[in-house]
Amino acid sequence: MSHFYSEQEKGYEFPEQGSTSLDSDAGVTKPENTAQYGEASSVSMHSGSSLPARHRLHSGQIDSEYDSHRSSLAYSGHGNIAGQPGRAIFQTTRTVGGRSGGGGGGPGDSWPQEPELRSEHRRVPISRLLLNGLLHFIKVLVITILIILLLAAVGIPVSDNGVPFPGDYTKMEFDWQLDPRSYLTPFNASFTDFNILLDAHLHTVYSDGALSPQQAIEFSLANGFNAIIVTDHQTVEGSLAAKQYAEDNLGDRITVITGMEYTCCRIHMNLIGINETIPVSPPFPSDDELRSVIDKVHSMGGMVIVNHIPWSNATLLPWDEAKLPDHPTREQLLDWGVDGFEVVNQGTFDLRTFQFIQEHSDKLVALTGSDMHYPGPSYSWTTINAPNKSSEAILDEIRNRRTSFLLDASGTRPVQDPPYNPEYFKYAPWGLVGDYFYGYADRNRGQYSFQGTFCQKEIVNVHHAMIGWFFLWLLVAILVIEILYWSFRWLILLVARKIRARRSRHV
Repeated sequence: MSHFYSEQEKGYEFPEQGSTSLDSDAGVTKPENTAQYGEASSVSMHSGSSLPARHRLHSGQIDSEYDSHRSSLAYSGHGNIAGQPGRAIFQTTRTVGGRSGGGGGGPGDSWPQEPELRSEHRRVPISRLLLNGLLHFIKVLVITILIILLLAAVGIPVSDNGVPFPGDYTKMEFDWQLDPRSYLTPFNASFTDFNILLDAHLHTVYSDGALSPQQAIEFSLANGFNAIIVTDHQTVEGSLAAKQYAEDNLGDRITVITGMEYTCCRIHMNLIGINETIPVSPPFPSDDELRSVIDKVHSMGGMVIVNHIPWSNATLLPWDEAKLPDHPTREQLLDWGVDGFEVVNQGTFDLRTFQFIQEHSDKLVALTGSDMHYPGPSYSWTTINAPNKSSEAILDEIRNRRTSFLLDASGTRPVQDPPYNPEYFKYAPWGLVGDYFYGYADRNRGQYSFQGTFCQKEIVNVHHAMIGWFFLWLLVAILVIEILYWSFRWLILLVARKIRARRSRHV
């Protein structure tokens, strides 16, 4: 008969052979004779302390001559087992040696077993799980809000200060040649004899234009002009640079007339035929200040042309007032001594102003201008029949009010886009972030005065409902992500446990 192995190291007390013992705390009956159950399995009970090292498979101290593997489930309750307090531990044991049947009784006849820990079940309170989940949710929410604030703190200033323009106009070339005379006739049908096609209003990089003076000239030549008046905001420097380039490089292919655009919150006027910058008065000059500017230009031998009245008087929302408030009337301007009006600006024909000029044809001249800031379609050409192509000859014809114009309301082709500016791609992401946050409010600053201010009082309308919905959708998004995160984590743990359980069954 096989005997239970005596293990004094563990402090176990085993019953004598042939007896049956019942541990009342564990509720397990120990068989009198283990041999009657064959070599299949045995039930052993022990506390949470480890078995002697010499009974472990890995110790190499196995004194049995057989290696038949057997398994048993050892467990203990929460009470005392063999006088040893412990807690529930589930483990498998492997019988790694021993003899079947037979008497004996020596230690060498026992079946040493190796414990293998399977799992230890610890129940975590639901409240603890909920608290952990809530704390993780709050942490994610706080981090997300901090990231949003950081993006706004960087993106909004970048958007305000201006992202580089998407197009790189410095590399643009204009390799076409248009002749508007081939398909257009002058507005005044009797004005058929002309040799000058003039653009009386355009800008360069010396103010808010995209093209250099040289490029502005090349663009004008490509679109059929042979005379231009460069009128940068608040300065004649751009026109002087363009005139110098044309005289040095182009001969009589094109004539450049100097000038500037006097720009304030009441009126925009082209001051043409002058070589000196006229200081700009305050953003809202008085009538007397405007009259003094007109007189100053005349004293310098120049002329004053009032620009784009339809644009200046267009209603600007949300103020429900003109872009240029308190714009002088045509009658006031005539009385102050202006020399003419711009009747075509870009693609807009100002019929009312043209009729006003016809009513006062002995005092006023009509001019047209592309108001070119960026290369695009050309819509009109002022036609002049001058004795020669000099600036003085052209200005004399304007003073004598002998002009007409060609008009193409559809605009010319081709139109060329500039290549992309690499600097734009560098800063555009932050600018777009700033634009996104500006979408939660309407910041209405009004018309720029070109003197560092705006012509209207700033109005900011914050969309509180949109902001509220943003945070609501943010909470929903984080909640969904949290659910997916914990579900995926639980699934991974479940799969891992299944894999471990399957592996343990095959050991």
